[in-house]
Amino acid sequence: MKILALNGSFRGERGITFKLLHSIGEGVEKAGGTWRIENLSELKIESCRACNHCQTTKTYKCIFEAKDNVKEIFGKMIEADMIIYASPVYVFGVSSLLKRLIERVHACAPVGNILLTKSGLFFHATNRLLSGKPFVSLIVCDNVEKLTVENTKEYFRIFGRFMDAPHVAHLERRGAAAWMTALGEKDTLAGKHAKEILDTYARIGEELVLKGAISRESKKKAERPFLKIPLPVRIARHFLPLRPLIEKAVRRRSQIIKAMSSVE
Repeated sequence: MKILALNGSFRGERGITFKLLHSIGEGVEKAGGTWRIENLSELKIESCRACNHCQTTKTYKCIFEAKDNVKEIFGKMIEADMIIYASPVYVFGVSSLLKRLIERVHACAPVGNILLTKSGLFFHATNRLLSGKPFVSLIVCDNVEKLTVENTKEYFRIFGRFMDAPHVAHLERRGAAAWMTALGEKDTLAGKHAKEILDTYARIGEELVLKGAISRESKKKAERPFLKIPLPVRIARHFLPLRPLIEKAVRRRSQIIKAMSSVE
């Protein structure tokens, strides 16, 4: 099993997205699979200009093919058995790095040909060897609100349906900065819980190689909330008279909020 991870974080190896991917990779290699991470921040990826040169010339080659690294990345995607699309949340969406790469698939097939997908949707032709691979989506953000990641989750669900790409699993790591902070506190209960989450990502890597899927148990543990909003607070924040009290409590925990400021 060859698994390729596309890291859409602008922080590359310095970010939390990379740390999670690295742990998955350890599990992949432990199970006998082949693993590779491409940090898109280290590569040159031009944006699609919608010039349609690829279509009008019927070469299905982008004008930037020899001027950036996209052809090289696409080659690795074609060689892979499974792809992990990983990104921090930037303004409620995936990073522009990852989006730029995905948009470039436009040049790889005759988009004037309208087809019917396996899910019964009308869509233009795509290069299934490239964009039709089984994939996992991994989304990282500091915020604890579920709504923060909803747009990215929906993006990959729709992507899989139109591209005829099996969506193997969707993973979310919310409260990421607080989790990362606790990971360095090895002697605390929070540190122990943080390490358990990281170990779960390694187990996920093993499962992808051995089963081609992620178990419900592993997904649940990997997405285990690290910072929880107590139920009374979740209810009370919707009542205007109580908001000042809640805001005051939040300010008292400013150190935690500050620890959550280094997104990805």
